[in-house]
Amino acid sequence: MVKPEPTPPASSLPAEAATVPLDSTTRVTPIHPDLTEIKVPKGALPSYCYDPVTCQPIKHRDYQNELMQLEEQYKTREAALHAQEEIAKEVKEKIETAERKREEVQKSIDKKVKERDTEMKVVSKFQETKASDIPS
Repeated sequence: MVKPEPTPPASSLPAEAATVPLDSTTRVTPIHPDLTEIKVPKGALPSYCYDPVTCQPIKHRDYQNELMQLEEQYKTREAALHAQEEIAKEVKEKIETAERKREEVQKSIDKKVKERDTEMKVVSKFQETKASDIPS
């Protein structure tokens, strides 16, 4: 399956468009029922009319080529909905994989910190013992 480019080239993005954190209070409406983690602002437009990265309304003229390619690729509404469901599953899987990796890294960091703390305690005890062995 050929996947369309999700964002236009950087040159066509407006200067004020910045990435909005996923936990921002402006994010209210999920972009898809299966992707409740990714939300966009609630407004007059449907959720699919907002850029999921910048939360800015999408200007269809900026995506005209991509929309034409999608219309050619998915001739029927059913085909488009099926493709949307498949992409939503893939995105959800990628989010879950990233979360698992993040948790593994955090566990590894916590383990290393604990090891370092234990080593520091041993070194400080050793230094105290060595310092007390020195006659005054």
